Amino acid sequence: MPKGEDAIIRKKNKSIRKKLRSDSAKVSNRIAAIIAQKKRRQSGKRRMCQGMCFSLPTPEDPFNDKQLNLDSKKKDKTVKTKKVWPSKEVNNSTENRKDALQNKGKANGDHQTNGKNQEQKRAKVKKVSIQLDKENTKDEGCPSKFLISCLKTIQNALHHKETFERGKPLFFDQWGFEFWRCYSSGKHVLETNGHATMEQIAWIGSAAVDTITKKEKEGVSFTSPYLVFIVPSQEKATRVRDVWKPLKEFGVHTVSLHPGASIDHQVHGLKTCEPEFLICTPDRLLELVSMKAVDISGVCSLIIDGLESSSGDAYLDSIKSIQQHISVDPHTVVFYGGTNACLAAASSLLPTPMCRLSID
Repeated sequence: MPKGEDAIIRKKNKSIRKKLRSDSAKVSNRIAAIIAQKKRRQSGKRRMCQGMCFSLPTPEDPFNDKQLNLDSKKKDKTVKTKKVWPSKEVNNSTENRKDALQNKGKANGDHQTNGKNQEQKRAKVKKVSIQLDKENTKDEGCPSKFLISCLKTIQNALHHKETFERGKPLFFDQWGFEFWRCYSSGKHVLETNGHATMEQIAWIGSAAVDTITKKEKEGVSFTSPYLVFIVPSQEKATRVRDVWKPLKEFGVHTVSLHPGASIDHQVHGLKTCEPEFLICTPDRLLELVSMKAVDISGVCSLIIDGLESSSGDAYLDSIKSIQQHISVDPHTVVFYGGTNACLAAASSLLPTPMCRLSID
């Protein structure tokens, strides 16, 4: 049977494949030899000298075995230790014991000195802690930087008012510092010089804003309003609102409630805005509380202004009824301008402990 063309082509392909396999085997052996040389070099089978030179392989010694043997002999020579005679070893042991005893004595002395130093350090720490405690007790009544910034914003907004003394910052007011000491210590305040001035209103509002920010940082929640300022007339309500209006920069809203505006408008304003400060006359506040438009059960600060001997019993009774609607114990400030005969009625509005202040 004659062979077909397909069979001839298959034979040729087989021969070509054999040649390719042999060539690839040769190339792979060569590459393997190069990799083996690199591994030997990396494993340290070369002479380390200046310039990182190494001896080249020769036909007689292709793997540099002679050089490796020389290097190993040099290392063995360096490892050998010197012999020591037994008498010298005994002497050295006795000397070491003596040194150990001396070191123990020194160590005991060092421990004693260290104990004395530690006692001295402890005494110094006690003295420093006592001094810091004294300084802290002295600085308890000092206002914070945030309170001073609140006073500055009020003064910058109302510098054109004649009631403020020009060239005198609010945070240099002596009454303000005394009020802050009483306020920070938790004492209620009785001011016996009459109506509240602009400086006193500024200090009261700034102190309240300072405590609000501290509580918010600590995560303590409170119900609004935080402060209620009771005034005898509409004019005084507008004056107090003018002083506290710049505190809106710090997120504190002020609302005044008085008979000069419609009650429906005031109810709508209280629903849309939850103010932190409320300035109100006692009759209008009681009317809104009876309508459940305002909840004053959680008020933290109560300011009473306009209490005089001529104000009558009605004003005093309305203030007492307002206090009955407050379930907590708020910090109370009373401005009294009457005679000493009616002073007992004003002090009855204040719980204990109480602090009496006066501008004069």
